Amino acid sequence: MTSRTLRAATATTVAVALLALPSLAPASSTMLTGIADENVLKGATPGGAEATVAKWKAEGVQDVRMFAQWNKLAPSTDATKAPNGFAGSDPKSYDFSTLDRNVDLVRKHGMSVTLVISGPGPVWASQEAVRRNGTWKPNPTLFGEFATAVTKHIAAKIDRYIVWNEPNVATWLQPQYSCTGTTCKPYSPHLYRQLAQAGYDAIHANDPSARIAVGATSSRGDKVAIRTNATFQPMNFLREMSCVTSKYKAKRSGLCKNFKPVTGYALAYHPHSGQISPGRRESNTGDAKLGDLSRLSSVVDRLTRARRLKVVGAKKMPFWFDEYAYQSSPPDKIEGVSLRRQSLWSQWGWSIAARSSRVQMLTQYEWFDEPTGSDGLYNRWQSGLYFADGRAKPLAAAFANPIYGWRTSKAGYVWGQARPGSQAIQVTLQRRSGSGSGYRDYKVITTNGVGQFKVKVPKSTKAQYRFTFVDPLSKQTRTSDAVGLAKD
Repeated sequence: MTSRTLRAATATTVAVALLALPSLAPASSTMLTGIADENVLKGATPGGAEATVAKWKAEGVQDVRMFAQWNKLAPSTDATKAPNGFAGSDPKSYDFSTLDRNVDLVRKHGMSVTLVISGPGPVWASQEAVRRNGTWKPNPTLFGEFATAVTKHIAAKIDRYIVWNEPNVATWLQPQYSCTGTTCKPYSPHLYRQLAQAGYDAIHANDPSARIAVGATSSRGDKVAIRTNATFQPMNFLREMSCVTSKYKAKRSGLCKNFKPVTGYALAYHPHSGQISPGRRESNTGDAKLGDLSRLSSVVDRLTRARRLKVVGAKKMPFWFDEYAYQSSPPDKIEGVSLRRQSLWSQWGWSIAARSSRVQMLTQYEWFDEPTGSDGLYNRWQSGLYFADGRAKPLAAAFANPIYGWRTSKAGYVWGQARPGSQAIQVTLQRRSGSGSGYRDYKVITTNGVGQFKVKVPKSTKAQYRFTFVDPLSKQTRTSDAVGLAKD
């Protein structure tokens, strides 16, 4: 959350023959479709929480990411000392009423919850409480107690957790660097290493079957750090957290003395791409956007092979992309992309993630645009499927049935997903050979277990594709956007 993001035509004889061709299964057959929008859960968006959460389910959302934020659940958060008699590991010491209501609402509509247990903390939990800044040096031991209380209270309703949110961003964790003048040394990765392990240990001890992700960094940061709270570049953050140099040589002194690797079932990550396409690589190697999935994989794999990052239950650490989105223009004319491009690039990004065997979750951030700030500027996120007033963007129509097509030097391919993505169903891929022709049935495809398919097609630059299917929940016929084959 860093600021500034068919109806079938008559089939021809040729088409009938093509219907018998086998489809290509996508790489990721279990990727969850998620949504993250805390404002909806607060009831602060059009239509109210109940109706919107029901719509999430109807549109194919399977998982909802939400926060158990320390300074919103603990008592006396602005005080420099915890209240008398406060017991940090006791669920009764916190107010979980809002969290309970939100979790119950999501579960009522048949979706799971991924819970981010995160700071900022209360002021009294800072190692330098005199600063009156709960984001500054939160005490890992006290955070472990908070994570213990949350897990004891909620474990029966939660299967997936993430430890902290965007620890490479000063909004969530400070200081990022320890600076003398403009000479700065890394600090936040080492503090996060302690927080992550305290959180993991607490969650695992109280919910042994839970899957727990770590990381959850933003996709970009400042290349040169000359201030205490410069945003830490994510790839450098992971290496520093793991106490290795840029050449992956182990560090053993200073903040790396007595090093123990961070442990997790998965790496949470926010691969926002800003204003570049999801297929374009970031030239700055300290950053990694969606187009840099191979870079992210390489860094994580080198750290796990070197036993500087410990993965549980797998040979290679899976990825949970618990935030991903494009901001649109309108309304944001500074950091947004056009409405058409927001829809196209989002579907492109979803297809990239779905084709990766590593990505287990992809969460759209958010459902509604956030309103402007008090200064009237678009300094919040405008990445919704809907404008803040409830009007639909093109992305809203595409969400339940995304499609993307591309071509290589040898062939063309079409990827799609028929959501809600809870079962294998049949979809009909339709093809239009040119602008003057109509769509004809091209192929009937049986999707995988989450409604995804990937199929090989001729690499024509003029053909357009779309697919149609019967929604297994509403029993209504849905039709995807029409796409050509972009150059891969």
